[in-house]
Amino acid sequence: MRKILFLVFGFVFALVAFFGYFSIFPSSSAQKAVRVQWEYASIKSAYTLSPAYDKLNRIFGIAEICYLQPSGCKRQEIKHELDYGEFLQERGLSENFNSRKKASLNASEVSFQKAVAQLGNDGWEIISEPNLNFEFVNIDEYNKYENKSHLFERENTKGVYFKRLKTQ
Repeated sequence: MRKILFLVFGFVFALVAFFGYFSIFPSSSAQKAVRVQWEYASIKSAYTLSPAYDKLNRIFGIAEICYLQPSGCKRQEIKHELDYGEFLQERGLSENFNSRKKASLNASEVSFQKAVAQLGNDGWEIISEPNLNFEFVNIDEYNKYENKSHLFERENTKGVYFKRLKTQ
């Protein structure tokens, strides 16, 4: 009977020691609880230089990406250069203000598409409805400001927002 009693006590002691050891010293392969963190970005505007002032054969479209940070917006411009002569030739248009306006809008749309593609390639997911007005900017005003947000009225324009998991 004593042998069985020692055997039972030994077994219970071994179990207590086993679980006690692993509760005090967790194994190194135990996963730590990680809080999910997100990064956010937006495409704030897509614009082109005003066709009334820009009489060059090259038309530039510009989309502005804002990487949202606690310190503020980190800006990046995505540009697209359109050859106006090729644009006219491909579409069979004559040179006039309406053709230049169409080419300018096309350049800003392509710059917007490039910005979306770049964010997508970098792992960003779109999380808002794309509702962005393509705008015209006077070249003199464009060169005057470092922060281009001074150039736009934000009554009807919303940014297009993106998110991705924060890499640590």
